[in-house]
Amino acid sequence: MLLAHGLKKPIMEKSTFLERAGVAIFTAATNDDILKVHKKEKVDLIVTRLDLPGIKCEELFSLIRKSPELREVSVILICKDTLAHRERCRKCNANAFFTIPVKPVLLHLKMQQFLNIAPRKSYRAALAIAISGKFKNRPMPFRTENVSGSGMLIRAAEPLSKGDGVYFSFFLPNGTHVTGYGEIARVDTVSTSPEAFLYGIKFTDVDPGVKSLIEAAVNK
Repeated sequence: MLLAHGLKKPIMEKSTFLERAGVAIFTAATNDDILKVHKKEKVDLIVTRLDLPGIKCEELFSLIRKSPELREVSVILICKDTLAHRERCRKCNANAFFTIPVKPVLLHLKMQQFLNIAPRKSYRAALAIAISGKFKNRPMPFRTENVSGSGMLIRAAEPLSKGDGVYFSFFLPNGTHVTGYGEIARVDTVSTSPEAFLYGIKFTDVDPGVKSLIEAAVNK
């Protein structure tokens, strides 16, 4: 994967899947460097800024898309939220673009998709939780965006807080019932009307056998 200069640190600070998947990461300070590195390494994904110095992005990706050796690459562009910049992204034939400010969790999901990393699985479930010691006696519906043996990313309408302790109980796609404890490590608002949130839950007390069941289901 090739990242524009200045993007590596914020992306790596907010992500674990890149390290877990063993992805090789290269950086470039200019569009000319991006072309040079891609010619040498044949990367699978380029994540860059529309305003990176050097040759214009439109010219860079025109050269890449016209080359049989270079064109098999996915491109994510980050730009300002203006009509002009959105139009420039379209002219670059980017596979996806994000406007500033970028929501890291959404960017990571798109990167994971383009890198074809599939250590996690998405499915719908009903979650029973205990927060701050008070058990909520009704299941809370949510969508599990990602699940692994170390944690999960869920989507829910109910506002929760970073650091909240979570008792979880849900069923894997094969019908296996798993339970355990975790902590909300990240909170992202994805919608305000209606309210919707993404919560990153880190497992803190999960039986090794449960982890094995989750990993086995995901690996399928």
